[in-house]
Amino acid sequence: MNPVRFSAHEILDMAIRIEENGEKFYRAAAEAASDESLKRLFDFLANEEVNHTAFFTQLKKSASDDSSPPPFDPYVEETSLYIKALSDAKVFSGVIKGRDLGEAAKDTDLALDCAIEMEKDSLLFYYELERMVRERDKKTLEKIITEEKEHLIKLLEVKEDLASSK
Repeated sequence: MNPVRFSAHEILDMAIRIEENGEKFYRAAAEAASDESLKRLFDFLANEEVNHTAFFTQLKKSASDDSSPPPFDPYVEETSLYIKALSDAKVFSGVIKGRDLGEAAKDTDLALDCAIEMEKDSLLFYYELERMVRERDKKTLEKIITEEKEHLIKLLEVKEDLASSK
């Protein structure tokens, strides 16, 4: 049995979907936040997700696409739904795990912890995909991972700055 192998386009579709879900999450958190500095933080995070979506969309345009039509596959539609479900289920869905979004939106430390947890989940998801990516598309996945690492580093720096200012 052949293992599943995702193309660069499929990986980027997942990445874009995760970023779109993240933006929605952060926009909702900004709306729920009562503290102005927390609103700004969530807006910043939402805008970061928008930037990642734009970057991944650009990557997708430049990624090699198999121009030859694939052999008939009766499961093509199922595969597309699987990719959508996988990216929806792994990151930014139930990430607060029992915590209320409103509760997180009122507490800066909790909000940052949730954002950091989501970014870590995102990285773990992409690292898991490494085994399922065609060899020629691994560089695309590496670019996605690099972007996500930079986002996580930014969040950790914000958390450290807030801790040192207390």
